[in-house]
Amino acid sequence: MSWGRGPALPEATVEELVADSDPAKIVIDVREPMETMYGTIEGARLVPLGEIESLIDELDDDANVYVVCRSGNRSAYATEVLMAAGKAGVKNVVGGMIAWAQAGLPIDR
Repeated sequence: MSWGRGPALPEATVEELVADSDPAKIVIDVREPMETMYGTIEGARLVPLGEIESLIDELDDDANVYVVCRSGNRSAYATEVLMAAGKAGVKNVVGGMIAWAQAGLPIDR
């Protein structure tokens, strides 16, 4: 995979994630478990980056999926992996949890 060299990744801001009222949306947090001690997005599913491929068969190809990490780099890679597997509804959350916190959005602890 050519991380960062392929077509532009679908992205969403933290504000777009919050504004998405689809009750079936999925938020995947690809940080390591110890990183989540600083907080998570309510309802996010923790799937560390190294395990992202194990999630592929569980997701519908058109599922509305937001991928988040600390800053947006690991989630970009995870987004590429999911897109390469045919997941069309996946988006990288720009700025990750840093942007989430800077926007003053609620953090589950």
